[in-house]
Amino acid sequence: MANDALHFAVLGGKDEIRAATTQLRARGWVRFGSPAARSRPASAVRRVLGRDSMLPDPVKSWDVLRALQAVSESTPRDIPVLDMGCVACPILPCLHNLGYTDLHGVDLDGRVGNMPLRERIDYRTADMTATPWPDQTFAAITAISVIEHGFDQDALLREVARLLRPGGAFIFSTDYWPLKLDTDGMRMFGLDWRIFSADEIEAMLQAARGYGLHPLDDPSAILRAPLADENGSRPVSCEGRHYTFLYGALISRSSPAGG
Repeated sequence: MANDALHFAVLGGKDEIRAATTQLRARGWVRFGSPAARSRPASAVRRVLGRDSMLPDPVKSWDVLRALQAVSESTPRDIPVLDMGCVACPILPCLHNLGYTDLHGVDLDGRVGNMPLRERIDYRTADMTATPWPDQTFAAITAISVIEHGFDQDALLREVARLLRPGGAFIFSTDYWPLKLDTDGMRMFGLDWRIFSADEIEAMLQAARGYGLHPLDDPSAILRAPLADENGSRPVSCEGRHYTFLYGALISRSSPAGG
């Protein structure tokens, strides 16, 4: 199960987002819609009509592309795959179009019922730290831009470890900056918002090892590397904070702690 997309990486610049968006569009993997279609007024109209599943955000192209590459290069088409936090995420529809036949998604957001291909993909409204699937169901679990939004770290790691088959991969991305950026009191999607620091990611990886989840190699050098894009600015800005994205994968090497 060794491919480049299963290694940790940090978004280095806006040019990498643009390149990934171009690849996703050129391959026909993701339909982002126009800026007008992604606007708040357009989303409000779709919500009134009961059709608002939220369109994918091109800013997430870099981590979405890496996750799709990781799954498609390491997981057979007939083996179950789960996407956590699946609302507005193009992972499952794209995997379906790539020939995957056993796809599942979970999200607390009720709009999960409006996701594309819902007649062919098993979408559930549920807590992703306490899902209804049996132990060792999935060969891959994805969580794109999810773990920074108010989730209990140990509860999530415990559930991921329970759900993954031996050798399966937990593929995730999150908001990140090597030094701590304060987001205390700030909320998104009704949840607390955290921009992970290098220290916090290393602490999470240490906790993950206790559940039998391990990176393919030590990402410390990647986590601590200096960051700036081609203009010397940070690639991502939101709510007055300027940061980047971290992408990573953890491989299940043993049964969960206590399991």
